[in-house]
Amino acid sequence: MPRIPESIVEQIKARADVLEVVSEVVQLNKRGRNFMGRCPFHDEKTPSFSVSPERGIYHCFGCGKGGNAVSFVMEYEKVDYVEALKRLAQKYHIPIDWKESSDEQKGFMTLLYEIHNDAVQFYHQQIFTKQGKNSLDYLKSRGFDENIIKKFTIGHSLTSWDGLLKHVDRNKYSDQILENSGLFIKKKDGTSFFDRFRNRIMFPIKNISGRTIAFGGRTLDPDEPAKYMNSPETKLYNKRGVLYGFEVSKESIRKSEEAILVEGYTDFLRIFSAGFENVVAGSGTALNPDHAKALKTFAKKVVLCYDGDEAGRKATERAGYIFLKAGFDVNVMVLPDKEDPDSFLQKFGNNEFIKKKQDAQTFIGFLMNRNKDQLKSPAKKSLFIETVVKEIAEIENALTRDFIVKSLSEKLGINEERIFSKLKYYYRNKNKSRFGNIDNDKDNDEKNEIHISTAVDKAEYTLLTILISQNSKMEQIIIDRISSSNFKHGTLNTIAEKIINRLNNGKSIKGTDLYDEEWNETEKLYLSKLIIDAEPLFSEEEKVLKGLTYDCIEVVLISRIDNEIQELRQKIKEADSKGEDSVEFVIELIKKQKNRKLLSNELWNS
Repeated sequence: MPRIPESIVEQIKARADVLEVVSEVVQLNKRGRNFMGRCPFHDEKTPSFSVSPERGIYHCFGCGKGGNAVSFVMEYEKVDYVEALKRLAQKYHIPIDWKESSDEQKGFMTLLYEIHNDAVQFYHQQIFTKQGKNSLDYLKSRGFDENIIKKFTIGHSLTSWDGLLKHVDRNKYSDQILENSGLFIKKKDGTSFFDRFRNRIMFPIKNISGRTIAFGGRTLDPDEPAKYMNSPETKLYNKRGVLYGFEVSKESIRKSEEAILVEGYTDFLRIFSAGFENVVAGSGTALNPDHAKALKTFAKKVVLCYDGDEAGRKATERAGYIFLKAGFDVNVMVLPDKEDPDSFLQKFGNNEFIKKKQDAQTFIGFLMNRNKDQLKSPAKKSLFIETVVKEIAEIENALTRDFIVKSLSEKLGINEERIFSKLKYYYRNKNKSRFGNIDNDKDNDEKNEIHISTAVDKAEYTLLTILISQNSKMEQIIIDRISSSNFKHGTLNTIAEKIINRLNNGKSIKGTDLYDEEWNETEKLYLSKLIIDAEPLFSEEEKVLKGLTYDCIEVVLISRIDNEIQELRQKIKEADSKGEDSVEFVIELIKKQKNRKLLSNELWNS
C-alpha cells in the first residue's frame, strides 16, 4: 500500500471537516448542536443520520453506521483507507509525496481509478487531433463548443484496436487491472487485450465526487449496430446508482431541491450549458429505484424531460412511477412528438424551455392525458384505474396515496370509495408479499443492533463510554483496576483492548481518532454507538461520574468472583449428594466470599 507520512495523515484529518464532506452527498439540517439528514447507507423516510461537527463524527440511529470524515469517504465511495486519504488530500489541496511508494504497492482500487484518469486524458487529447476531427466536428455541428467539450473532458477513441492499450503504462498496470477496468477486452486465447471502445465519441461517467469510473461511447459509424456502448459493471461502476453529470449539478439540485431528469448525455450537456444546471441524466441502464435513492438526499421534486416520441413517453411513465414510489413530487415536461430536450432547446431557445417547465403536468395528469383516448369507455377506464392503483399501492406515504386517489376520482368521475377499495386490496397484498419472509427481516434488523443483555455487559459498555468521554481522572481509575481481559463480552473486549492500548501508548481516544483503528463491521457498529452514548458524559459532574465508574468496576470485578462462588457451591452440592468430602470446597468458598467483601470495600474506600 502507498505510504503517507504520519504528519501528512494528521494534516488531512485535521483539515477534513466531517460536516463539509458529508454535506456533499447528504442534505443536512441543523438540529441543536448537530445536523440531521437521511442516511445515505440505507433507505429511510425519517432522517436519522446525525453529524456532529464538534466531535468530528457521524452516526446513523437507523442502521448504526458511524465514523469520521475518512471513514465516511471509505464507506460511501467503497474505497480503502489510503484512497480515502488521497481524495481528502486532493479536496483540501494537501500535497502528498508518493516517492516512497512504488506503483506495485498501490492498492487495487487506486490503480483502477488511475487507469480511468489516464484514459480520460488520452481520449480527450485525441478529439483535438486529426484522428478525432470527425468527433469534434459532429459535436460542433450539434452546437457544442470547445468550452463544453473541455469542461466535461469529452474525447475520442481511435479506430485502431490498441490505441488506449499502447498508451497505458504496462509496467504500472497489471493484466488484472486491465481486465477489471472494463476498458479492455481479453482475447479469446488469453494472450493479450484490445480496446473496448473504438471510433466513438467518449463521454466520461463520474461518481458524485468527480472521479471517472466508466465511459459512454457514441459511434460515428452508421453501420455500427450499437449506437451507444457503455462500460460494463466493475468494482468502480455500479450502473444502477450512477447519474451522468451529478458531480457538477448536485449543488444546484441541492439549492433548488429540484432535479430535471433527461435520458441522454447530449440532452444533459445542452440543458446544463443553457444555464439550467440542476439537471442529471441516466447512464448506461434504464432508470431504477437506486437512481431515485441517489437523488433523494438532494431533491424533493423531479421534473422528467424525456423525448417527445412514444418511446420517450413510455420511459417517462416508467420513471414517473419509480420517483413517485420514492416519495418525490413528480412533474412531466411534454415535448413535441419529434423533439428531444437537446433539439427543443436548439430550435426554440431558453424562454420556450422555461415555459414548458412552468407548464409541466403532474405525473398523474400526464398519465391521464396520455391515455385520454382509452378513457372514453367504462371498461378501458376501469383497466386504467386498476393499473394506476396497483402501482401507487407501493407508495409508502399515505397522504400521497390519498391525494392521487382524490385526483383520479375528480378527473375521471368515479366514486372515491371504489378507488380506495381497490387501493386497500393491492396495499394489503403488497404488504403480505413484503413481510412474507419475516424471519429474514428480523435477521437483517438484528445485524444493525448491539446486544447488551446482562448487568455485566451493561457495566462493561458503560466503562468504555466513560473512557471515551476523555476524563483523565476516570481514565486512571479504570486502567489502574481493569484490564481488557476483564471484559467478557466478545466485541467489547476487542474495543477495550484497542482503547487501553492507545491510552498506554499516549494516543488519542477521541471518537474521531478511534475510527482510524481497523474494525470489523460488528465492532464499527458498537464503537459508533459507544461514541454517541459517551457524549452526555462530557458534561457530567465529576462526583456523579466517579460514582458511576466505581459502580461499573465493582460489577465487572465482583461478577468474576460471583461466578467462581457459584461454581464452588455447585461442587459442594454435588459432593454432598455423593457422600464425598466437601471441606476443601467450603474453605475455598469462604475465602472467595471474604475476597469479594474486601474488594468491594477497597473500591469504595479508594
